[in-house]
Amino acid sequence: MEAEADVDVCDKWSETLRVYHTTSCELENELQSRHGLGLSEFEVLLILGRATGECGVKARMKDIEAETHLSQSALSRTVTRLEKAGLVARAACEFDRRANFLALTPAGRERFEQAAPTHRSVLLKHLG
Repeated sequence: MEAEADVDVCDKWSETLRVYHTTSCELENELQSRHGLGLSEFEVLLILGRATGECGVKARMKDIEAETHLSQSALSRTVTRLEKAGLVARAACEFDRRANFLALTPAGRERFEQAAPTHRSVLLKHLG
């Protein structure tokens, strides 16, 4: 009986990995081809958009890091790409030099809003 339960849980885990892999690959491909965004870049825009609500309002990088699956260095590289593309702007904290803030630019808000339906449709296809 226990061996049967082990097989069931292992099968569920394998299915979870399959769904994750196929969904994330399609998200990456669709977001890149349609909107010029990688999945990690979109996720940062999504988190930033939710955190700030509007352009120009700042969110702490530490708070964004806590919501992503990215390491600190991977998040930093992702933010650098978004910054070079003019989609986000970094700002230093006035009272704590260790803290950094990030703001969505108008171009970033526009790109996010254009890409959000693509993101949602892929998720609905695989998870809906």
